Amino acid sequence: MAKSPVFKKCGCRGPVLDAAGRPKLDAVGRPVLRRLGSGCPQLRTGSRWNPKHGSWHFQIEVMMGVGQPRQHLTQGGIASSGEAEQAVDAIRALVAVPDELEDAPEAAANLRLEIVGRIRKSLKDKAPLPELEEIRKAAKLGQPVLHKLTVGEWLTEWIGAKGRISKNTVRGYQIHIEKYLIPHLGRIPLDRLRVAHVHAMIAVIADDAETIPVENAARRDMETAVKVARRSGDRETARELREKLASMPPYRKPANAATRQRIRATLRTALTAACAQQLITVNVAALAELESGKRPKALVWTPERVERWRRTGEVPSPVMVWTAEQTGAFLQRAAGHECFALFHLIAFTGLRRGEAVGLRWVDVDLGANTLHVTRQIVQIDWETFITPPKSEAGERDVAVDDRTVAILRTHRKEQAKARLAAGEDWVDSGLVFTGPDGAELHPGWVSAQFRLLLREAGLPPVRLHDLRHGAATLALAAGIDIKVVQEMLGHSSSTITRDTYTSVFDELKHAAAGAIANAITAATPPAA
Repeated sequence: MAKSPVFKKCGCRGPVLDAAGRPKLDAVGRPVLRRLGSGCPQLRTGSRWNPKHGSWHFQIEVMMGVGQPRQHLTQGGIASSGEAEQAVDAIRALVAVPDELEDAPEAAANLRLEIVGRIRKSLKDKAPLPELEEIRKAAKLGQPVLHKLTVGEWLTEWIGAKGRISKNTVRGYQIHIEKYLIPHLGRIPLDRLRVAHVHAMIAVIADDAETIPVENAARRDMETAVKVARRSGDRETARELREKLASMPPYRKPANAATRQRIRATLRTALTAACAQQLITVNVAALAELESGKRPKALVWTPERVERWRRTGEVPSPVMVWTAEQTGAFLQRAAGHECFALFHLIAFTGLRRGEAVGLRWVDVDLGANTLHVTRQIVQIDWETFITPPKSEAGERDVAVDDRTVAILRTHRKEQAKARLAAGEDWVDSGLVFTGPDGAELHPGWVSAQFRLLLREAGLPPVRLHDLRHGAATLALAAGIDIKVVQEMLGHSSSTITRDTYTSVFDELKHAAAGAIANAITAATPPAA
């Protein structure tokens, strides 16, 4: 009868006896001891096992295959013989999985070796044994069974293989993965990811989105208090406030509902790829329910909103639009600045920042009052890249008014003077808007100049991108057909244009009497 792989032993020690039955002694005369193991007399009480002494163990010998050395799997510290027997049965079923497949003997032996390695790691970590169906499924699909792929490992592998999409899109994926997905879901085994995990992650991000503005405001108030203390000469108070400021959370950008939708979209795209490789069978991100991430509505800076902003600093919407008079005041302040023609062009045509910065003279037909948008300069972190327009619809012809044509002609003359002054140092980039040496302008620097000028003009805050929104809203309020505005902006569908700008119709429909160029020109004195 085969010896049972389940047995009981303890950690008791007893003397080692010599041939005469006497205890052996070491060099200093102490008895030499050995572990009694399964031979300890205290393990049994009569014919029954002593439940208060020792613990259960098992040792299984696994035949790996022809020409392969056998393996031994051992585990101890088990509470009962029943649990030990269950573990033995589970291990035997796992190592028998290769016998269920029609693989060659060598492939079966390699698979069994992987399974034994997975079992051995579970025993070492005192973790649950692999589930039989999990191992069967992985074996049938040819997936590795030694290592259980986590969500974080898959996301890292997936993003590393992305090569046919734009750098901006890849960077967006990376931000979602590094900032949200891996911190919240990274350690979960890929095939154990559930809808509940996704919901829990989104709930935490949504909670943070409510607390982050409060923390940002508190930090801003503390910075103001430090400045006040410095100006008053109270160094001790300033030092104490600086110490408090150092312990406060840094400025962070909250992930609003639209951002949370994009985070889920990144996870959904990655899990779709995992499904295609048969790593998982269900895309749980597609099943997760989130609140609607609608586009923020554009709001105009009415006198009431401007007055409240001056009192409280409140900005009513992420997308704010200047009136024609406010846009005119900005362009009046920008007159004479090296980026004046660039800002004027965006305000009058609604070009994106990257499209304006990347515009070449070969794509400008001043005689026909037309620009051809064929490329853009995008910024990822601080590095810049030349890419096609944002979408297929982004490659378009844009009409320009006579005043803008005149400003571009003047700008080209000034650029020609700069080229003569630079001589051999001139960089022949062919771009419409350049630095003093002809090199391309950095998009981030252009935005910084825009913010500087609007502060100097004392205007309520908007982003440079909101000049584009302003061009669209003024055009729509002036009665220009939404399809024409869609094509001017390079939107892929008029739905995007309508959803973003209809909120300003009532506020602006009485503010503009003519087309966009006439609306802004009427409020703008001639530039020097």
